[in-house]
Amino acid sequence: MVKPPLPVHASLPHPCASWSKNAPDERRVRLLRREPGRILLERLVRKSEVWSIQAMSNHNPDPFAAVKDRIWFYEFELPDGTRTRTDLPLDVLRIHTSRREKLVRTIREHVPNAADLTALDFGSHEGYYSIELAKHFAAVRGLEVRSESIAAAQMITGALGIENTSYVEVDLQRMRYDQSLCADFVLVYGLIYHLENPIHVLRLAAELSRRHLLVETQVFPYDVSGRIEDGHYQWQRAVEGVFSLSADYSTHRDGGSTDLALIPSLNALMFLLRTFGFEQLQVLAPDQDDYEQFCRGSRVVVYGSKSPPVGTDG
Repeated sequence: MVKPPLPVHASLPHPCASWSKNAPDERRVRLLRREPGRILLERLVRKSEVWSIQAMSNHNPDPFAAVKDRIWFYEFELPDGTRTRTDLPLDVLRIHTSRREKLVRTIREHVPNAADLTALDFGSHEGYYSIELAKHFAAVRGLEVRSESIAAAQMITGALGIENTSYVEVDLQRMRYDQSLCADFVLVYGLIYHLENPIHVLRLAAELSRRHLLVETQVFPYDVSGRIEDGHYQWQRAVEGVFSLSADYSTHRDGGSTDLALIPSLNALMFLLRTFGFEQLQVLAPDQDDYEQFCRGSRVVVYGSKSPPVGTDG
């Protein structure tokens, strides 16, 4: 449980008021008489922090009350064995655990030294997958366009006592490469099919990834290929895939930052990832009990890796 900061200001009750039977020793009494004002309050608050936290706990016996009162997009498991409330239909909730299982499996099979590495979560939303990443990586940063989603992510992350995760508000469709954000592992879950500019975001993810990338997305159901004319009927280029055009919903909690979306075919996604430097690509096979879209191939998870930097052992 992350302890909230204890503010110090003139409206604080007298520090001695809560001592009751545990009366202060003579040294504290001398301190009280000798040092008035803010300095005194700061010292006494630091010394009585344990008592103050205990009083707060007695006033609110359930430290997860605020989390439990909120309606979430996800079912977060809480330490007391309960789960957060969600308004998603029961038959849709499996998508979240299917994604998480594939993430954990990918880390276990491909990133054995994750505890020494860093991770980025593109479109971190309410922090569900950032929190999972935090269990495996040394540090995690979530990148999210909606301030309300970041506030929710910070609430649940703090409530669970996770200290190696932070969140940044940014529109990934407008964001430019920033070397300071580079990470060893980049996660792009449930995002690409909400974007007007998915190629930019995939390129950015590739630039920020030192080694590993995991992408989950809906895909256009047909892999179109062939050739297309390029200025003259004898000049032709290969068709590496297609994008379907759909309206999106920027005002919804799970929509993109614009109201247009381009959804890639699987061969288009694979072509882009190869173009952006991922030499090894793997489409993760669905499990029998996976969310049904994975089983039908309407939704895919693709793992990509780059060659290790020169002078490393991988």
